[in-house]
Amino acid sequence: MGLTGNLSTMSLAEIFQWLAIGSKTGTLKVDGTGVTKRVFFKQGTIASATSSDPKELMGQFLISSNKLTERQLRVALEMQTRDQVMLGDILLKQNILSKDELMLILRTASEEVIFDLFIWTEGDFEFLDSDLPERELVNFNLDITHVILEGVRRADEWARIKEVFPDSSTVIRPRIENIVLRLPLNRSDERLLRLVNGERLIESIAMDMRATRFDVFKGLLDLFESDLIEVGSYEEVTIPTGGDGSKQDPIVAMMTTTKNLIERGQTDQAEEMLARLNKVSPNNPQANLLSEALQEKRFETTAKQMIRVDAVPELAMTVDEITRLPLSPEEGFVVSRVNGIWDVQSIIKIAPFDENVSLKIFKKFLDEGVVRFK
Repeated sequence: MGLTGNLSTMSLAEIFQWLAIGSKTGTLKVDGTGVTKRVFFKQGTIASATSSDPKELMGQFLISSNKLTERQLRVALEMQTRDQVMLGDILLKQNILSKDELMLILRTASEEVIFDLFIWTEGDFEFLDSDLPERELVNFNLDITHVILEGVRRADEWARIKEVFPDSSTVIRPRIENIVLRLPLNRSDERLLRLVNGERLIESIAMDMRATRFDVFKGLLDLFESDLIEVGSYEEVTIPTGGDGSKQDPIVAMMTTTKNLIERGQTDQAEEMLARLNKVSPNNPQANLLSEALQEKRFETTAKQMIRVDAVPELAMTVDEITRLPLSPEEGFVVSRVNGIWDVQSIIKIAPFDENVSLKIFKKFLDEGVVRFK
């Protein structure tokens, strides 16, 4: 039995769930504006995916992974055209990639093709029952539940990205004064900021970063929300020196001390300092922020005590229930990795954020009945 329609009337999540429930084997073909994508299914699970979009061809993922240079790719593509063999086979024979490295890149490419589909609001789709490519198909056996959760999370993130960077011709500039105050920066932020000069288009930055478009744009959004970059062409920014020899305001000094105590985990001392601060400066908005930070630190400490890293979490809600929750990007990432097999430590290791953030998310999920532990 086939299935046809448009993404405007039937969402990709609904299509995937229908194919999974029916244990379908075949090809889901989706036609967008000048781009055709194919997702291959075997007995209700996703085997792999392809795209006609040049940005999503295997060669681009090979370059972004830093496994080969553009020159090596050009030579390999010429050999592929001449000899009519698979690009992967050429790279294996030339010892440019190991089999494991090739499989990882192919899997990443398939996932990115699928995740991008979740952004499409329109597109004609057709499921071709029992129709698979004649060539041997590499089966990555992607779990539909986790593909849907990650796809929905990314769609939400892209919506936030588009609010700040409406199109790929957006120009961004660094906020030098804020960058100096945050030094040293983490490696990924530093790499991105090196490409931000107030003149380059955001698309040009994405191409030079050699990473997936989602990772680059999400990284730039994080920098924007951290006040390290802003939208607009280059404007010279002066850095305030503050070298006038004036004494620090005592209220500011108390707030700085409280902040340092919170960061070091000395919550009892921080609470005492905060009480003093509220006496000498009642209704201070900065004190309110410090109070929130203190509560957050205590929550973090409790999470460390409650969550065992060797425990294996599993979903306690259905996918439909989870997709309706107002999850943050970090929460969406964690819940998309809960598969009833990986333990907490394994998920923490692959999370692109601090361990404490993951532990707090697990505690919240446990409290709210999103997950349970085996």
